Amino acid sequence: MDNPGYYPFHLFAATFESETHARQFTFEQWQPEPPASASAAEFAAWEDRNPSWQLAQELEWFMDSDFVELDESLEYVHSLMADEAQKAQLCSRSLDAFSHFIIVGDNAIYGDHRSADQANSRQPQSTATLTYLGHFN
Repeated sequence: MDNPGYYPFHLFAATFESETHARQFTFEQWQPEPPASASAAEFAAWEDRNPSWQLAQELEWFMDSDFVELDESLEYVHSLMADEAQKAQLCSRSLDAFSHFIIVGDNAIYGDHRSADQANSRQPQSTATLTYLGHFN
């Protein structure tokens, strides 16, 4: 189905205690850069630790953060969906328990930590934090 203006995405739902916690989980986090006086080893260690990204770690994918969105509104998610049947399918689920929705565009995922060749061959799934709601568009 070709729907100009709509892009394919995976949808996850989660419950976080605050917007800050939701953002810390969903987006890359960077520690402050070492001062100019830091040694090469200290700078290399900082590079190895940064960024941290809980979403990518939990999903075990290599990902591009430019194609990940976070929202509290199911209405917003619906605005991204071209197919009325998919909207109805999503509405039929009990989603009131979730505080946030995480939208991961297909183009955000480019590799699999679990695969020896890093090819993205497995389908998304629920995790300890995330409930997988499906693939849309």
